Amino acid sequence: MTGAAAQPRRDPFYDPLAPEVIAAPHVAYRRLREHQRVYWHEQLDSWVLTGYAECREVLGDTSSFGSDFRRVGEDIPDAQLSVQTLDPPAHGAIRHLLVSALHARSHTEVTGTAARLAATRMAGLRNAGRPVDLVGEFARPLALRTMCDFLGVTAPDGPWFEEMSNAIVRSMDAGLDPSRAAPGNKARAELSRMVAEWLETAGPGGFLGATRSARERNPGVPMAVLANSLRAVLHAGYESVSRLLGNALARLVAEPGLPARAAAEERLDALVDELLRLEGPVQADARVCVAERELAGRRIRRGEVLVLMLGAADRDPEVFPEPDSIDLTRRRGVHLAFGRGAHACLGKGLATMQLRAVLEQLIEAELEFAPAGPAEYERTATLRGLRTLPVFVRRPGSDATAPSGT
Repeated sequence: MTGAAAQPRRDPFYDPLAPEVIAAPHVAYRRLREHQRVYWHEQLDSWVLTGYAECREVLGDTSSFGSDFRRVGEDIPDAQLSVQTLDPPAHGAIRHLLVSALHARSHTEVTGTAARLAATRMAGLRNAGRPVDLVGEFARPLALRTMCDFLGVTAPDGPWFEEMSNAIVRSMDAGLDPSRAAPGNKARAELSRMVAEWLETAGPGGFLGATRSARERNPGVPMAVLANSLRAVLHAGYESVSRLLGNALARLVAEPGLPARAAAEERLDALVDELLRLEGPVQADARVCVAERELAGRRIRRGEVLVLMLGAADRDPEVFPEPDSIDLTRRRGVHLAFGRGAHACLGKGLATMQLRAVLEQLIEAELEFAPAGPAEYERTATLRGLRTLPVFVRRPGSDATAPSGT
C-alpha cells in the first residue's frame, strides 16, 4: 500500500513470536528441520540449528564456537559478563568456584526442603475448593521459595522481582524485538546489585555463604563477574524452574495418569527425564563462530551467530523415535534440556529434584488436574513458559469439574 510503513517479511519456516508458534513451536521446528537442519534466518541474522547432532557438536566445541562475543570484537555490557557468557579459560575459574559452593551444600537437606515446600503447596491446591492457576499459585511461588531457601536469603518483594525477572526473559528475544534489550540490561544490573548485597551479609549454611567462603580461598574471580553469575543462578533457578514446572504440569493435565503409571512401573526418574526433554523451557541458546567451520554442508564463517534450537534438537526423530510422545523406556540423559559441555546448566540437579518432588507429591496426594480454562503462554521464544494454567484439582476418577474438597 502506498505510504504504508514497510513490514518485516515473516520467515516462511520459523517466525518465533507469531501466535501459532508461541502456542506450538514444535510444529515450526519440525518443518524447519525437515527443510534445512542448519538454516540462515534473515530476521535473526543468524544460523538456526534444529538438528540434535549439530546442536550437540556446537555445544561441545568452545574452540570454534563461543559464548563470549568479545572474541569476535563485540562490546558486551558489564552486566552480562558471567559464568554463562565467559569462555574457557576465564570461564573455568568462576565455574569451579560455583561448583565448589554447590558441593558444600547438603544434597539430602536440599532435597528434603524441596519436597516439604512442594507438599505444602500441593496441600494448598487440594484444599482451595475452587479452580486454581498452577502457574501463579503453585509453580512460581514454589520455585522462588525453593531457590531463596537454597541461596540462604529471604525472598525479595514478589511484584518487583517478577518485573525484573520478566524484563530479563523478554530481553533474551531482543534479536526479534530490539526494544526489549535496554530494560533487560537494567534489570540484570539491579538484580546483580541485590545479589552483591546478599553476598556481603550471607551467613553459613546457604549457597551464598558457601560461595563467599569459596571466593575467600580463591580471590582471583572479579566480584562483578561473581555477582552477575549469582544473579544468573538466581534468575535461572526461578524462571527456568518455574517454567519447567508449569510446562510439565500442562503435560500432566493432558495426560493425567502418567505419574501414577510411572510410579507403578518404577520409572518415575524416566518420566522426569522425558518431561525435561519435551517440556524444558530453554528453547534456544546462542553461540558465535570464532573459527570457520562446516556444519551439515553449510559454511559457518567467523563472526556469524548460531542459534541452537534445543527444543527442536530434543525432538529430532533421528535420536528420539516418536519424539513427541513420552516413552518411559527411552534411554535417559541424552537430551539437551540442560545444554552440554562447558556451559551445561549448573542448577540441573536442583531443577530435576524439584520436578521429581512435585510428581511424588501428586502421587502421594492422589491428585490429578483437569482444564478449567485455556492455558496461556508468555510471548517469549527463547524461554518458553505459561502465563496461566487454570485447572480443577480432583481425585482420580472423580468429576472433572468438581474441586477435590467437595
